[in-house]
Amino acid sequence: MEDTFFKDLNAAQREAVATTEGPLLVLAGAGTGKTRVITYRIANLLRRGVRPESILAVTFTNKASREMKERVHKLTGGKEKGMTISTFHSLGVRILRVEHAAIGYRPGFSITDSSDQLSLARTILRDIRGGAAPVEPKAVLAAISRAKNKFILPEDVLESASDDLEHLLAECYQRYQSGLRDRNCVDFDDLILLPVICLQKHEEIALKYKRQFRYVLVDEYQDTNSAQYQFLRCLVSPERNLCVVGDDDQSIYGFRGAEMDKILGFERDFPGARVVKLEENYRSTAAILNLANAVIANNLSRRKKTLRSTLGEGAKVRWVTLSDEAAEVDFVIQGLVRLTEAEQAPLENLVILIRAAIQARAFEEKLRLRHIPYTLVGGQSYFDRKEIRDVLAYWKVASNPADDLSLLRILNVPRRGFGTVTIQKIDAVARAKKFSFLEAMAAVADREGEFSESVRTACAHLRDLFSRARERLERREFSVMARELILEANYKEAVTDLYTDPLVRQARWASVEQVFLWVERWHNLNPSGEFSDYLEALALDQEESRQDKGEKRRGLTVMTLHSAKGLEFPHVFLVGVEEDLLPHRRSAAEGDSGIEEERRLFYVGITRARQSLTITQAGTRFLYGEPRPRQPSRFLEEVFATGLLEREIPSPGAPANEDDVREFLGEYRRLRQK
Repeated sequence: MEDTFFKDLNAAQREAVATTEGPLLVLAGAGTGKTRVITYRIANLLRRGVRPESILAVTFTNKASREMKERVHKLTGGKEKGMTISTFHSLGVRILRVEHAAIGYRPGFSITDSSDQLSLARTILRDIRGGAAPVEPKAVLAAISRAKNKFILPEDVLESASDDLEHLLAECYQRYQSGLRDRNCVDFDDLILLPVICLQKHEEIALKYKRQFRYVLVDEYQDTNSAQYQFLRCLVSPERNLCVVGDDDQSIYGFRGAEMDKILGFERDFPGARVVKLEENYRSTAAILNLANAVIANNLSRRKKTLRSTLGEGAKVRWVTLSDEAAEVDFVIQGLVRLTEAEQAPLENLVILIRAAIQARAFEEKLRLRHIPYTLVGGQSYFDRKEIRDVLAYWKVASNPADDLSLLRILNVPRRGFGTVTIQKIDAVARAKKFSFLEAMAAVADREGEFSESVRTACAHLRDLFSRARERLERREFSVMARELILEANYKEAVTDLYTDPLVRQARWASVEQVFLWVERWHNLNPSGEFSDYLEALALDQEESRQDKGEKRRGLTVMTLHSAKGLEFPHVFLVGVEEDLLPHRRSAAEGDSGIEEERRLFYVGITRARQSLTITQAGTRFLYGEPRPRQPSRFLEEVFATGLLEREIPSPGAPANEDDVREFLGEYRRLRQK
């Protein structure tokens, strides 16, 4: 029985799965089967009689969480029902929904989006300085986010402030948190920060969760920031049954606050921890892995590990130097055409990896001119469209009438005649009576203060609009409320004003209609859920999708190295491997730590390739309006002497033959139809 369960695991994987008690660090190199280890470990805990409710598995993205749930379900046959597989932020929401009162929040709080955060920051800066402030609202929000990720509270920032700018940022941070709380709102970073504050301040609450979650598993541990680390410390039981899985060599999110020290210092934080290394790679050929090993060996801040291929030697990695950026683009496109023709394989097998988003432009232009289908991972999220944000703002106010940020967003959408002076006067009523903005509008409609009849009428309209919406929510008529609120608000008029082109207008309104359908589908799937649960799910998906990779790809993929982490492709073109691009000049300016993170980024790019890897570099590149000479990346120079790279400097040639491209595309479409 035991042998049957472990038969699909190698020796290191088996050790990690069988070690169920005490702290465990699994160092899982790229392509070594870390998800298999996590899912088998969960199954093994269940086999040993651990109750599903006692197991918590934490991931970083919705995509990773979904995949883990599917694999655990398939492996256990449904025996995992009752266990928690969640992202950090979803777990934070779950705890806040139960424990909100302990930190001064009311039920039904909203998760604010980036545009509302920006609006609040602007208001705070205006209130503090009156006129122009020496810092932009976005910079204020970035500073606040960095502080929250490091688990630094407003009072800590104020205490350590040493100049006028730091004092200003500290004051903004304090007012920002107070503003969110007054509106019964939280931002995305608060979903980690506030649960930690709650658990640290209230021992009895922390003890409740420690008793519940006796076994905690964490994926991608190298990406944790200080706040997430504190969150885990608050949840781990006295038995310290904590298993973390990660790879310090793939720690590339320092700009998001990730601290590699957490994985390097695991044994310091959890004395007696066991360490298991996964080094057998099931993804890439030996030629690719040998280069990856040679590259990352130049980093000093790492745990030594060496990836070994189970797939044989494979083709040597190519390093190709082209005369300029245009030649690089042509070379790569010709290369992908030849690869696809030779293997009769779809374009989806290929990826162009770039360090900076600006590199995509030249490739996009040529791919479009030659009608080669491609997917650029990134771009505007569906939820970033103005009409979707507006609709969600209406729904947020219906669910949480104290959400002033959302109300102010749609106050004049469509136009209702609320000018700046009128808004300030209503806000004064709200402050004087300690009302929400909507309550202040209701008071104005009932003859409070000195306002024109047109303003009182507009206030009464919104008061009644949201009153009807609340009644429908109380009757659990969610889809009716969602549609009728937007129609009764005459929002279609706002879409008409915003988009003059009839076809664009029609497409944008169709997007709104689509969101109505989402509510209906969600309610059918979650008949006992609250409407606030739906808004919460959307907010989490909206924010976490920024970290998720595009799952539905059409044709060739063009993506940044940061977006590629966690993915793999048979054939990879890693382009622009030059000084000031990789390593990027901003990171190089940070010294050794910046260079080491860039080297890890290069390592991540290399290990995305399964069968072939081509690295390109241009001799000159257009920068700041003129061609500038480029130098190969120091990372290439470091490993060239090993003989692991096949260096090529092609003579300048003609661009890709258009007849060949047309023939290739015809064959590609034929293959796709199969």
